[in-house]
Amino acid sequence: DEGVGMTWFDLKKLHRPRHEHEPGAVVEVDYYHSGSLLPLDDEAMIKKAVNDLRGMVPGFRDVTVVDAAVIRLPAAVNWYFPGSYMSCPSTSSKSISNLYFAGDVVKDLQHGSWSQEKAMVSGLAAANAVMGHDRLLEGVLPVKPDEAHVAAGRTFVKTMQEILGRGDRRRAPSLADNYF
Repeated sequence: DEGVGMTWFDLKKLHRPRHEHEPGAVVEVDYYHSGSLLPLDDEAMIKKAVNDLRGMVPGFRDVTVVDAAVIRLPAAVNWYFPGSYMSCPSTSSKSISNLYFAGDVVKDLQHGSWSQEKAMVSGLAAANAVMGHDRLLEGVLPVKPDEAHVAAGRTFVKTMQEILGRGDRRRAPSLADNYF
């Protein structure tokens, strides 16, 4: 499946300890950039998800699916664009004192997560705000530091932005300008 991405979640572990005593596993599989999978019927989609999981997690080799649901959301991805970050909300509303935002668009968390993970982290932050905690990220694990090659790539990109922006990274051309 060229270009199709996948994320999976062990929902039982995410909701630990509440359901630890229950047998089996509850797994969510999300495919993205997956227009090529839309024509598959539910049975084929479930079979694909199980086979993909078996290829990644040895413990899934002998799994039996007891229940499953397939949800198709074509074109259900946020499309960010250069400059859109400034329009994203903070966790706490600036105009309504008891309104809090959650989702991958929340911008004030200083946490390295993104997409589904950021949506979850921002949900925890909003819950912490509702409960009056001083630290929005209370109970949230920090993202591990970048691996050496990723850190080197970030440094290279920042350096190129400085050069191309003549000292102001914000003035450098965006990669999006070349592809969209």
